[in-house]
Amino acid sequence: MFDVDAGDRTEPEQRFRALYLGHYRQVYMYFRRRTDVESARDGTAETFLVAWRRLADIPGGNRTLPWLYGTARRVLANQWRSRRRSDLLRERLGGIAARADPGPEARVVPSAEAQSVRDAMGRLRKTDREVIRLAEWEGLSHGEIAVALGCTVHAVDQRMFRARRRLAGELGVGVPAVARPAEGGAS
Repeated sequence: MFDVDAGDRTEPEQRFRALYLGHYRQVYMYFRRRTDVESARDGTAETFLVAWRRLADIPGGNRTLPWLYGTARRVLANQWRSRRRSDLLRERLGGIAARADPGPEARVVPSAEAQSVRDAMGRLRKTDREVIRLAEWEGLSHGEIAVALGCTVHAVDQRMFRARRRLAGELGVGVPAVARPAEGGAS
């Protein structure tokens, strides 16, 4: 295999190369925290395939990574649907039980005392889990989460507030204090 000299690359190829080198690890870890190694590799590859095909649509600057996370989120949903269909087919054809994936919480928080957190996260709605994961695991701001989810920052604020409240309820603790910016000055 040969390497094309950087001077021979077109502008889109250079932009994609910079995008890939700059964000591969974050996108791979997004998948890895949610699925097994093989699926994480496949999902990362598919995310960057979508990025190549839609290169002109990708926002620049600090909106690039949230756009990639939004794409990765949709790729992951497709993987899960495909796995579910495959598992159901396997069960129907051979009585083979679908393998139970312990979920990313089991890999991220392996201590015994964290079992209650894993259980509580598992009882949350899918949308609540995702907004908490984007904020806490991926370290995204509410603005970046809005880009990833395709909604407004205000919607993310509401979703995050409700998700944290539900998680606190599942854990049997008080609602975590969250600093809320004042709107329209002092009240």
